[in-house]
Amino acid sequence: MNEIQWSEPKPLRTGAGALMQFPIGALPPVLRNMAQAISVTTSTDVGMAGTAMLSAVGYCFTGLYRLAGKPDHTEPPVLYSLIIAQPSERKSPVMHFIKAPFTSFENKYNEDHKQEMYQAQQEKKALLVKVTAMEKAKEPDPAAIAKLRIQADKIHGDTPIRIAVDDITPESLAVELSENGTLLMISDEAGMLTNFNGKYSNVPNLDLLLKAWNGEQYISDRATKGRARIDHPYLSITLAGQPYIWDNMVSDNTFRSSGLLARFILCFAKSNIGNRRYDTASVPPTFKESYHALIHQLLEGKFSCKGEEQILQLSQSASKLYVEYCNTYIEKSLTKEMSCCQDWGGKMHGLILRIALILHCVECCSRGIEPSDANVSETTLINANALALYYQEQAMFGFGMNAPDGQIIKAEKIVQMFRAKEIRQGVKSELYRACRCHLFKDAEDFYKTLETLAEYGYIAFEEVRVGNNKPVQMVLVNPHL
Repeated sequence: MNEIQWSEPKPLRTGAGALMQFPIGALPPVLRNMAQAISVTTSTDVGMAGTAMLSAVGYCFTGLYRLAGKPDHTEPPVLYSLIIAQPSERKSPVMHFIKAPFTSFENKYNEDHKQEMYQAQQEKKALLVKVTAMEKAKEPDPAAIAKLRIQADKIHGDTPIRIAVDDITPESLAVELSENGTLLMISDEAGMLTNFNGKYSNVPNLDLLLKAWNGEQYISDRATKGRARIDHPYLSITLAGQPYIWDNMVSDNTFRSSGLLARFILCFAKSNIGNRRYDTASVPPTFKESYHALIHQLLEGKFSCKGEEQILQLSQSASKLYVEYCNTYIEKSLTKEMSCCQDWGGKMHGLILRIALILHCVECCSRGIEPSDANVSETTLINANALALYYQEQAMFGFGMNAPDGQIIKAEKIVQMFRAKEIRQGVKSELYRACRCHLFKDAEDFYKTLETLAEYGYIAFEEVRVGNNKPVQMVLVNPHL
C-alpha cells in the first residue's frame, strides 16, 4: 500500500478577489467621493458602499421617472441589491453611512409637517363622523354618504412619512407601501428576506417583492383582511449578509424559480481581513456634508412633486449604442458566459437603463437641472454599461459557484463536519451516518459530494478489506484540514 503524499487542498470557491474592481469612476462626483471615503475608513471593498448607494439613491426618483429603451419598454430607477461579505467585514458601518441622510430627512420632514398631519387627521375624522351620523339616520342618503367617503379618501398627509424600512413582514410591507407608495428597504441583515419565503407561515409571499421591482399593480385578496390594492408600488432594496445567506437563497427553488434572484444585483465583497488598520482616515466632513445635502435635496424634490411619472429618453447616440450593445453582446452572451444565470442575464438590458436613469437624475439634480429637460447622454450610458458589466461578472461568479446542483455548498458542509467532529478517516457508509443532514437527498448524493472533495484534494479513497475479506472504500481525510 502506497502512502499518500498530501498537499494543501484547493479552495472550493474561487475568491472574489479575482473579480474586476468596482468602476467607482462611473459614479457622479458626490457619490464617488463618499463611497471611496467609506471604503477607506472601514477598510472595505468600495463595491460595498457603491452598490448600496446606487440602490438607495435610486429610491429618490421612484414614482417620478422611468427611462425608455424604446416606446414599449421603460424601466424605473429601482435596484434590488445584495452585498455578500464575510463575518466581521464591517457591513453595519457601511450601511449606516449610506442610510443616515434618509433617516435624518424622514425625522425632520415629519417634525416640520406635524401640524399639517394633525390638521389632515382632524379633517378626515370630521368627515367620517358625518358619515357615521348619516348612516344612523332613519333614511340614509347613499349618494351623500359616498361623496363624503370619497372626500375622506382624498385627504393625504395625515400620517408620518416612512422612507427606510428594516426587518419587516410581507403584511407590514403591504401596509407601508399602500400608505407611502415607495419605500427603501435597507439593512445589514439580509436574512430578513426569509420573512417572505414562509419563515413563519410556511407559505411563500413573494408577490409584492416581484411587483414592486417594476411598479406593477398589486392586489391581495385575503379572507380575513379583505382586498388590498396598491396601484404603483416601488421598493428599492439594498441588503448585506454573510455567504450562507446567498447559498441558502440560490439553492431555494422558490427564490430562484420565482425570478426574484434574477432581479438582484450582487456584490461579493473582496475581503481585507488580516490587512486592515484601525487608524484609517475618517470620512472628510465636506464629503459627508455634500452627500447628506444631495440626498436631502433629492428627497425634498420627491416629496414636493405631485405630478405624474415622467418618461425620459436616451439621446440619439446613446440609443444607437444601447441597441447595438443589446443585439451584439447581451443576447449572444446568454448562451455562453451567462449560461449559468440566463434568468439574470435576461434582465441585463433593463439593468443598464435603470442604472443610466439613476446616474442621469443625480447628475442633473446636482447641476440644478430638471432630469426631464435633458435626454440621457451617451457618456451616462457608457458609465451605466461599465457598472452593469461589473454586476454581470458578480452574477456569473455567484450563480456559477453553486451550479448545477449545489455541490460546493454540500462539500463545504462535509468539511465543516469533519473539522467539528475531528474525523480523520472512515468507511463511506459510516461517514454518511455521521454527516447526514438536510442537504443530502440520500447516500448516493453524499457519496457524489465526496467525489467532489477528492477532486479538490480534501480526501482520498483507499480500498481496504474488512470482515469476510470484503473490499470497501475507506475515506482518508487530508491532514492539512
